[in-house]
Amino acid sequence: MRYVAKGLLICCAVAFVAVLAAWLFLSSALFSSVRTTFVENLISKKLGQEVRIEDEVRLGIGRQLQVSAAGLVLPGSQNADLNLAAIDEIQFEVSARDLWNNKLSLSGLSLSGVHLNLITDKDGFGNWQSISPTEAEAGKPANSPTPLLAGILTDRKIDLIDIAILYQNDLNGIELDLQLPEVLLKRDTETDVATAVAAGSLNGERFDLNATFPAEDPFQVAVNFEQISIVAEEVPQENGLQVATTVEIAELGQLLDILKLNRVLEGTGNIGATFKSVDGVARIDDLSVLAELEGGQSLSLTGQIGELGNPEDVSLTTRIRLYPEDAEPAPAASRYDLKLIAVDMVIDSVPGQVPQRQMVIKTNGFTLDTSGEGPPPIKFSELSRTPEGALKVGSINLRIGNPADPLIILDGSVDDALQLQGISAEGLMDIPASSLISPELLGPDDQLGRFSGDFRLNGDINQLSLTNLDGKTSDTDVWNLEVHGTVKNVLKFEDLDLAIDVAVPSGADLLEALSLERVETGQARLEIDLASEGTDWNASANVEVAESVLEIVADLDDATSDPVLKGSIESDLIKIDHIRTIVQAAAQLRKLGGAEPNEEDVNQEAGDTSPLRDVTLKPIGRSVLLSGMDMDVDIDLRHIEGAKGISSLQSELTLNKNELKAGPLKFEYGGAHFDVSGQMDLSNDARLLTLTGKAGGWQLDDILHGLKFKKGASGTIYADFSVTGGTDSPKYFANSMSGNATVSLRDGSIETQLLDLAGLGVLPWVFTKEKQKVAPIVCLRAPISISNGNISTKQTTLETDHVQVVVFGGVDVAGKVLDLNLQPRKIGEPLSKSPWPVTLKGPIAKPKIKVKDGPKRLKRSDGADKMPAKRKLCVPDILQLQ
Repeated sequence: MRYVAKGLLICCAVAFVAVLAAWLFLSSALFSSVRTTFVENLISKKLGQEVRIEDEVRLGIGRQLQVSAAGLVLPGSQNADLNLAAIDEIQFEVSARDLWNNKLSLSGLSLSGVHLNLITDKDGFGNWQSISPTEAEAGKPANSPTPLLAGILTDRKIDLIDIAILYQNDLNGIELDLQLPEVLLKRDTETDVATAVAAGSLNGERFDLNATFPAEDPFQVAVNFEQISIVAEEVPQENGLQVATTVEIAELGQLLDILKLNRVLEGTGNIGATFKSVDGVARIDDLSVLAELEGGQSLSLTGQIGELGNPEDVSLTTRIRLYPEDAEPAPAASRYDLKLIAVDMVIDSVPGQVPQRQMVIKTNGFTLDTSGEGPPPIKFSELSRTPEGALKVGSINLRIGNPADPLIILDGSVDDALQLQGISAEGLMDIPASSLISPELLGPDDQLGRFSGDFRLNGDINQLSLTNLDGKTSDTDVWNLEVHGTVKNVLKFEDLDLAIDVAVPSGADLLEALSLERVETGQARLEIDLASEGTDWNASANVEVAESVLEIVADLDDATSDPVLKGSIESDLIKIDHIRTIVQAAAQLRKLGGAEPNEEDVNQEAGDTSPLRDVTLKPIGRSVLLSGMDMDVDIDLRHIEGAKGISSLQSELTLNKNELKAGPLKFEYGGAHFDVSGQMDLSNDARLLTLTGKAGGWQLDDILHGLKFKKGASGTIYADFSVTGGTDSPKYFANSMSGNATVSLRDGSIETQLLDLAGLGVLPWVFTKEKQKVAPIVCLRAPISISNGNISTKQTTLETDHVQVVVFGGVDVAGKVLDLNLQPRKIGEPLSKSPWPVTLKGPIAKPKIKVKDGPKRLKRSDGADKMPAKRKLCVPDILQLQ
């Protein structure tokens, strides 16, 4: 018995010592470091991440080993200033047998006070990078905690309390502060469905999270903010993963608040996309984005991004609208009213094929439509959030025009993309020079060559400055254009300083290059200096044609409600021949306005040869008349030189909102003179032009010679007139003209060959008693009335030395048809029978001429039958009877 008692005593002592040792190991402060090292190694081995426990660890013995630790820390990567994660307290149970078998199967996991920090500094160094350089080079990833977490989520319940996750990237300024007071993760053993339920806030915006993860069925995740709802649903697939995601945004302002961006936009939006991942290749299909702002602006984006990270597999269609479709601004005739309506962009890129793209810029004055093969119309990168809360685009490339040969290329950045502020870009332009003359001419390269140069843009949507502008023409011999200067406000065309220099070796060659008729102007040069400061505008120009020089100066103060453009046109020397060629060249250039052809035809032609269509902008000259600006211009040509002497000219041009006045324009030269005034009524849409005046002393042979008419005729012409017509074009003016005029000719002659060509050779005796080379004309007087382009006369009279011819009838100018009757009688015998009256009827170009039997003798109704003692020339004799 004594030995039995002794053995029991020894066993009890050993048990006591074992229990005491276990108690000391589990609870005593003497073994705290041992317990801490044990748990650190246990967790680190399974997480593949260094773990430190800065507080105490407690172990409890029961059916399972109970572990409780405080102050658990996951250090960041090397040189990181901030820990990756910190856990205030962690509790779990683990099977001793599993530990013996090197397995970690947790139960009763509870985390409290979890703080996760994902930080990237300005150098791109992140505190979560736990892969060693050697492992990174070898392509070996760090040990992943996924198996452990997957096991926990599969068959255990997890309580997470007071979770805080901070993501901060100093490279792009993104900052996400996720706060989750409580998260419950559990799995229902009966239904085999895992669920996640949480409520928290993201950057101060509250949300609810609900997610279900069935073992066999697709999972679903729903996140609901106050104004935003997000739903992600798995789509069953045989291989890989496919998730359809939809986002409904009732207020865009909350999205900006979540992203910590300035709340500068209000509106609604929605996003839809499908994420696919198969065999390690991820892509996004069925992308649909729509944002509609309160001001009516909208953005839509549809298509697919394709394989992520592959820029050659992207197909997107983008439309940006600045006005709703049912509230677009009216078509603009003036550049002052020009507004951008929409921008459409399409990029279709398939791996292994040449990318196709299209860009349509729609304004209320024209539409620029370009498409073809080439890079996308816009590329941007380096998106970031600034400390002030703005969305910055660090790099943006915009290509306007043909994809392979763009008109304008902009490279720059935008400091605040949401408000279009802080714009800075370097620009290159290379455009057909013909487009500078008129937008309708924009098309393939031609004899006018190219206009290329560079410039810089700075500013914002309210004031965009253009500086360092340097451009000139190339690949042409017909002209040389150079433009230099700055424009402080491009959008309003204010505060500018531009110098324009145009040199033309041959005006005829330039007109021919513009598909116009040649006018031999010789060398010409135009120098323009245009400057404005605030509301004050100043312009000066020199126009040189050979030796002739015109100096033009203009000033405008636009601060008043009725601004007046004051200016002068002066010259110390201008030659008559140069005035003629300048007028002729200007008449040809006027055709570039193209108001005569049908507008639909013009747009159709432009659609065939030019990226421009739907052009409603008027030529600049007409735009000035429609701008509402008043004008007061003095004209002083001090020295006009010609073959017949020297003269001068003074006149005045005024324009206000109701009318345009020009003249009186008085000029005398070589015995000839004219005095003309013009007036246009601008108070209504008709805009009728009235011309009144008189002229005399002009020699018919000089006029015919200037018109290059080879057949001879002579005489001194006099005229007075007062006519009114529309101003859409010279042709329309002629077709709509109304009024009256009188044209007369004295001491004239005409070649009989010209009479034969006119069909009047059948009456040679009217002009001369004997057939000879030149037939004399004593006088001609033609009083005419004009109504809507129809000319009529009843008293047109032509006299030779012994015969008087009275003409009556009319001419339809629009229809180019005439109907005239000519009755010749011997001078002084108006009541006698006309021997051979003539009628001219039909097309003006080829009328039918008919000689018929003369009418009976005439008789005045008042009985007058005697000629006065002194008859008047070129007044029908029958009207002179007494």
